[in-house]
Amino acid sequence: MPDGGTPAPGPGRPWHRGPEDPRTDTEANPLRRPCDRTRARWRAGLVLAVVAAVVCGVFAAQALWQGGERSAREDARHRHETAAVTLSRATDPLTGYAGPRPAMADASWRAPDGSPRTGRVDVPPRTPRGDTVTIWVDDTGAVTRAPRAAAEGIVVAVGGGTLLAALLSCTAVGVVGARLRRVERHTIEEWEREWTRVEPLWTHRRPTEPGSEDV
Repeated sequence: MPDGGTPAPGPGRPWHRGPEDPRTDTEANPLRRPCDRTRARWRAGLVLAVVAAVVCGVFAAQALWQGGERSAREDARHRHETAAVTLSRATDPLTGYAGPRPAMADASWRAPDGSPRTGRVDVPPRTPRGDTVTIWVDDTGAVTRAPRAAAEGIVVAVGGGTLLAALLSCTAVGVVGARLRRVERHTIEEWEREWTRVEPLWTHRRPTEPGSEDV
């Protein structure tokens, strides 16, 4: 213990501020530079932006799911499953620019109102003439696609919500990253200016006077 002084703290014992120390526990760290506070604010903003992006993705997925459910119910009301009798042998499947095309055959069926209809329909490969296949028709009896399955609606909703959240998150990361790079560049420039002033005092190096030569 120095003469007339305060005993030094033992291992693990922190210094206690005396009454002459005006600082309080709530005072900002004097070593924390403005650029450090700017970085902290932008990083906190990035976290909030990502959270908001995820929330927007969830709401978007929910909206897509509800819209898909309404569309599926409407399709189910106006699409009908019926039996068709093939009038010709199935054609061989072809491969086009849009991918493989299913085999097709001429067939006859009845519309929902009972009137006869004929046309070409998709059939399994090698379907013989006179075979019965299942097709979907609309209210007028025209061939159409089957109503969308529930799993398809889930995939669309999840995919759309995930895509929106990813796009918003990437945008936030890009904006914050650009801002942080700008802050870092200004910080380096400021550090170099401060070092130019402090380095001679710290190293006790005298600035070289113009026209002086080493002896």
